[in-house]
Amino acid sequence: MAGVSRSEGRTRRSVEPPEDPIRLLRKVPLFESLASEDLRALLQIVRTREYPRGTVLVTQGDPGDEFVILLEGSVKVELLTPEGKELTLTMLNAFQFFGELALFDDMPRSATVSALEDTRVMVLGKQDFHRMLEEHPRMFFPILRQLTRRLRILTEDVASLAYLDAYSRVARKLLLLAEQLGVSHSPDEVLIPHPLTHQELANLVGATRETVTKILNEMKDKGLLSIDQHRITLLRKAELMRALM
Repeated sequence: MAGVSRSEGRTRRSVEPPEDPIRLLRKVPLFESLASEDLRALLQIVRTREYPRGTVLVTQGDPGDEFVILLEGSVKVELLTPEGKELTLTMLNAFQFFGELALFDDMPRSATVSALEDTRVMVLGKQDFHRMLEEHPRMFFPILRQLTRRLRILTEDVASLAYLDAYSRVARKLLLLAEQLGVSHSPDEVLIPHPLTHQELANLVGATRETVTKILNEMKDKGLLSIDQHRITLLRKAELMRALM
């Protein structure tokens, strides 16, 4: 991927201060039902890694032998099409996870994941991941919930290419990012805290950068949003929602 470095990250054997490691793990929905002794055992087999912004964590086509949980920061998940075009599938933030598909079906990585900001992750090897699920089958349900949600969003993204124009697709994606990642300043005003270039947004909605730039400028002129250093704030969320009706 142009302009992006590949790194193995700086590895540590366990989750470390400043936050109590057990309390930190309990923030991960996947682990919230585990007893404290189970979490302590988990800390003995996981590793944490730190990745600077722009680093590629995994590459599409690579062998999949690790399950990765975000502890801090955020990443984008991208697919490289046969034509060489990058298609952004989703963005993930703290306490979400990726890498489970390759561990279930023994196939190569289905997408490339890169850090949108300085990011810290927890990594569980393939054998440890399988053992964890055997010992704690209730953990299947959070994994299935996240997989189902991702599939639902992906299905809606594909459908939107057929029945929504570019303006509506941009509005829909901004509302979705606001729901997933946003910081609310009021019921109608939400900041999407992660910097998002016009090209990255174009990759998310299946449009050209020029089209997305034109649409964002139109939305700014209408007072629907503002942009500061690539960070988008929705100023009139309800009106954006009406654009999809």
